[in-house]
Formats: sequence, C-alpha cells, structure tokens
Amino acid sequence: MINDNLPSPPHNNDDDDDDDDDKKQEQEEEEEEEEEEEEVIAKAIGNAVSVSVVEGSRRNHFKSFQIDGVSYQLDDTIVVVPDEYSNNMKPSVAIIKDISATHDGRITVTGQRFYRLDVAENEYGGKWQSTESREIFYSFDKTEFPAESVMHKCQVHFIPPNKEIPRAKYLPGFIVRKVYDSKYKELTELVDTRYNDRKQHEINLLIEKTAAKISLLGVTDLGC
Repeated sequence: MINDNLPSPPHNNDDDDDDDDDKKQEQEEEEEEEEEEEEVIAKAIGNAVSVSVVEGSRRNHFKSFQIDGVSYQLDDTIVVVPDEYSNNMKPSVAIIKDISATHDGRITVTGQRFYRLDVAENEYGGKWQSTESREIFYSFDKTEFPAESVMHKCQVHFIPPNKEIPRAKYLPGFIVRKVYDSKYKELTELVDTRYNDRKQHEINLLIEKTAAKISLLGVTDLGC
C-alpha cells in the first residue's frame, strides 16, 4: 500500500538559481540583439553634387542627409554628442558645412564649431566669463564626425555688440556675441577689422539672418 503522507524529497535551491541565471543571460542576449537591430544609419538625400578624394579615398558630397526620419542640410545648426574620449561631456554645437559619403555609404559631416564657455580657454589657461548663460562663441574651426553623432537641430542667434540680447522666451536658443580663436585663445567682436573679407561676409550673413528673425517677432521689448 502506498503511503501518500511520505515526506517530499528536499528541494534543491541550486537548481532554481541556475534556471534564473540562464533566463537572465537569455534576456541580456535578446536585449543586445535588439540594440544591434535598432542601430540607426544616416543616408544621403538626392544625387551627389561633387566628388573629392581624401587620403586616397573617393568621397561623394551631398546637400542633405536623413537619419531617424529627420532631414539635415547644409548650414543647419546642430547639437552633436560629446566625444567619448573628451573631458567635456556636454554636447557640442556646430554648423553643417559639408556632407560626404565614403564608398561604403557612411555619411561624414564637417561642422564649423562653436565653443562653450567651459571649453574655451583664455591665454592664461582659465575660462572666459559671461553674464549670459546661453552664450557660446563662434569660430572658424572645422571638425569631422559621423552623421550618427548628430542629436538634433538647434537655434543659434548672432547679436552684434550694439544690440540687446532678446529674452529667451522671445528668441530661444544659443546666443553668439564673440568669435573665439582657439590657436591664440583670444576673443574678438563679431564685427572686427582683423577679419578678412570672406570671414566678415560670413559673419555679416549670420547677423542679418538673426536680425530678420527678430524683426518678424513684432515685439518691441526684447531686452533682458
């Protein structure tokens, strides 16, 4: 006769732990596979407008590209993810000056960079100060980065020294009042006689673009 009241064999907790570990490992592997599948790749828009050879490698140049459903074009101002090897962990800001693709289709962006106050050094190794928290410095420096490093577009406004800075609620975005020379660690005004004609013309166009935005606001009290 079978005795139903016999004690059950002791439960092995080690088996449960092994099962949990296996499930956890499988879940992590699935998450890694999903991340790989979700990699976003930038693609050029339209036909190439020119061709160049950089270090023996052919590059096609375009007017625009698209990534994650958003289109970017030449002269857009953008926010770029910080360099993982840089001590500065804040995103940088740049103007798109060139869009190129290598033979494998990878898109590279050449950006004309702006400098944040916490990055731009003065000649003594210190940092420049500003009463405007939105201020960044324009520069003529250019840098290359993968199109996948672009985070989003942003607004940058160029305000000459004889004009008031509009309130952020009227004109949100970054403010530029000076130009930074990273070689000599100097700041100069947006309108300066030391610039050559090409550089001054470049700045004047940016100032005019900001002036047009302000005039469209139709608000007289723009000051801080």
